Amino acid sequence: MFGIIGTIGVVCQMALLATGFDTKIALAFGLLACAAWVGHAVKQHDNPLLITNVIVAGFAVFGLAN
Repeated sequence: MFGIIGTIGVVCQMALLATGFDTKIALAFGLLACAAWVGHAVKQHDNPLLITNVIVAGFAVFGLAN
């Protein structure tokens, strides 16, 4: 379930970026997608996916803070 939500979030993020929406809005969608993927990774015990999405979430938080 979390994987589907994460995938939809990433697709929404890419669509927002492609159509010229504010980058901060797209980063917020990306951060929500990362949270869903982290939930999926924890549920599936997938450490590489967990580490990847924690790093991506860190970049999203950094981008939102600036």
